[in-house]
Amino acid sequence: MRPNDFPLVVSAPSGTGKTTIIQRLMEVDDRFHFSISTTTRPRRRDEEQGRSYYYVTEEEFRRIVEQDGFIEWNRVHGNHYGITKKEIDRIRELDKIPIFDVDVQGADVLRGVLVDAVFVFIVPPSLRVLESRLRNRKTDSEEQIRIRLANSTEEIRRFSRYDYIVINESIETAVRQLRAIVTAELCRKDRIATAINSILEGIHDHTP
Repeated sequence: MRPNDFPLVVSAPSGTGKTTIIQRLMEVDDRFHFSISTTTRPRRRDEEQGRSYYYVTEEEFRRIVEQDGFIEWNRVHGNHYGITKKEIDRIRELDKIPIFDVDVQGADVLRGVLVDAVFVFIVPPSLRVLESRLRNRKTDSEEQIRIRLANSTEEIRRFSRYDYIVINESIETAVRQLRAIVTAELCRKDRIATAINSILEGIHDHTP
């Protein structure tokens, strides 16, 4: 297995800033490639089809489910989200580190599908900060904010399921920590065993 083959799965409570962190990471490090999810959620003003998400109707989403086209899918905050098998095939053709931007439920499913993945959980410094961020982005109703905050509490309690935790005090710090995580993972002995074996074979070939 090549070192670049391991997927990076990033999840967080809604409003924690994971999407912004992932976007910034990809701007400063070209080793990564974003896995685009399919969703029935309405597209926001600053989002593009095929870049932020693949936006589909409920009917289209159900059709993909019936055709067994998802590796994982779930319903969150009243909308459906999923990662298609076609998306995984697209990423496998690239010599990049794939990043998956999923919620906590999606991460739970991916643990049984992406056996070599590295799971990172991004959390806010506090629930008060999270509430402020949700209100400042002005994309959710008061009811949606209450639902997201309630769900966030339960999600944060599941932090121990992840390999790494990043507390999002600032975007730049979080990006540096993600890059450090990936660098450490690329140096793990089981990921570079093939390279080590090649070195040892070279030593054998040059032994007098």
